Amino acid sequence: MADNPHHHFASFFKEQKDLQPFVYAASKSLAEGSICIDVTGSSEDLFEDYSDKETEEEFSVAGLKKLQSLIGNESNIKKPFVLHGNNFYITRYFNYETQIIEGIKSLIEKGAGEQGKRLDWLKGSEEFKKLLESRDGTMKTDWQLVASAMAYLNNFTIITGGPGTGKTTTVAKILSLLFEENPELEVKLAAPTGKAAMRMKESLSANKKIPERFREKINALNPYTLHRLLGSKHLSPYFKHNRQNKLQADVIIVDEASMIDVALFAKFIDAVDPSTRLIILGDQDQLTSVEAGSLLGDLCNTVGAKNYFSATTSNALEEILSATKLNPQAEVESLLQDHVVELQHSYRFDRHSALGAVSRSVISNDQNAIQSWFENGGPGENIQIDPNYSEEIFKDFIRNFETYIDRNKKSSMEEIEASLKKFNELRILAVIKNGKQGVAGLNAAVEKNLSKKGLISTKSEFYDHRPVIVTKNHPDLQLFNGDIGLVRKDPDDDKKVKIWFLTEDQKADQENPDKERPVVRGYSPGLLTDVETVFAMTVHKSQGSEFKNVLLVMPKSEEVPILTRELLYTGITRAKKNLTIQGTKEVLLKSAAGQVKRASGIANRL
Repeated sequence: MADNPHHHFASFFKEQKDLQPFVYAASKSLAEGSICIDVTGSSEDLFEDYSDKETEEEFSVAGLKKLQSLIGNESNIKKPFVLHGNNFYITRYFNYETQIIEGIKSLIEKGAGEQGKRLDWLKGSEEFKKLLESRDGTMKTDWQLVASAMAYLNNFTIITGGPGTGKTTTVAKILSLLFEENPELEVKLAAPTGKAAMRMKESLSANKKIPERFREKINALNPYTLHRLLGSKHLSPYFKHNRQNKLQADVIIVDEASMIDVALFAKFIDAVDPSTRLIILGDQDQLTSVEAGSLLGDLCNTVGAKNYFSATTSNALEEILSATKLNPQAEVESLLQDHVVELQHSYRFDRHSALGAVSRSVISNDQNAIQSWFENGGPGENIQIDPNYSEEIFKDFIRNFETYIDRNKKSSMEEIEASLKKFNELRILAVIKNGKQGVAGLNAAVEKNLSKKGLISTKSEFYDHRPVIVTKNHPDLQLFNGDIGLVRKDPDDDKKVKIWFLTEDQKADQENPDKERPVVRGYSPGLLTDVETVFAMTVHKSQGSEFKNVLLVMPKSEEVPILTRELLYTGITRAKKNLTIQGTKEVLLKSAAGQVKRASGIANRL
């Protein structure tokens, strides 16, 4: 047990036998994604693998409460641990929760003082009248319009919804209202990864719901990663912007919030001024963050019934949303009741869409529906289920990679840009990293196939056409974990190779000076040692991205502990058009039955 870091941590408290097992359990749970442990849980669950079994019967909450020298509470946190109700924390993570709760409360309280004035403005808004006139008449309630009004009225709003429900379109509507009121508004767009931030900007720029008079302003917005927005400090966990040095912005919009861990969100909200409008976007059914916490899900789950607002808010919305009838919540139990809106209609996957049906079956753990995929030869059009891991099906899919390889001997910037865009139309997604069904094995298989056809040569590490993913943040280079690049020769010097990325910067197209488009930027491979080949990537890494064609490769073993419905759902919903799943019936059923369970105190404390 000497090499077990949780035992090692607990060993620092060997004089406190009552405390040691709880320290062990808290450390182990934190590594597994939980913020705290519920000390009323069974000792078998709490202290699994704990070596000091003979004293297990002596472990008790009563014993913990006696250790006042080491365990604090909400009013006294200058101790290494905190016991809050039945939740036992390492103090740092209790403080993160407290920062998040206090930050949200400050935003809500500040916004509440402005609601009367904002409601009056909405009644006379020309843009809001246009939104009312253009609302989707096919639905009983246009939740995009409700979300737009809520985000205008409040300083803190969460907008959640599955793929294709129109989160970006809703943002376009919100911005049209805000820019009408104040054309000089300072807006920041942010996301956990560079790829997600850039995709939000691209989606906004292409959105047809943006009024022409505001298009130039919205196109000029720069997307940020949260790290870049906060101002990373070299080799430091702290940021330039914090409680003492707030972010300068009237509106901050954060996308892909399911990927944000508790520590980062705590530091972010600490830097948000209460007068700022903060709009959080995400799909609460997606995978949680790699680091500790399941923040978006925790916040959304504080609201028992979504889209049931307080009587006061329901009446105010009905007053401005003519012909819309809302159901008020009889008893408001959550601070966030009037601050979470769920978009419920998917415009990408209609009611009869196979991709939509498959994702719903997985996230609701509909075992009968999943069984039927195998009995009926697949779930429907554009989706293929391959329980036999067919070599031919695999080869058919990877043949698509040939299209991004430019066969010209001399590169140009335009060709590099086109190659990157073609490459980003498809991806192999894996659950595990190693083995034949893992990222390493799948990448090797694709490289071997393309090498046999003479399309690539893997004799050098940075071979021509090698696609790579950045695995570490490089704020000085404006590159971040998850960014995708392509190794190609330098158009200005074909003796040099560079790794090229689509950049968030914009420049005018010479033939169409009024049109803006993404451009590429190249870096010497010597500057980017933290990259990996990315024909295949993990489902975790794919969050914030969408691909026209997806091959999702599940492990053959049912015993992989990370198999959950959130993981399977996230992999499936990366596909915009075509999806192939290689996985046995047993593995898919096991995945849908599994669920991410991370303990935190956010729901109860809110």
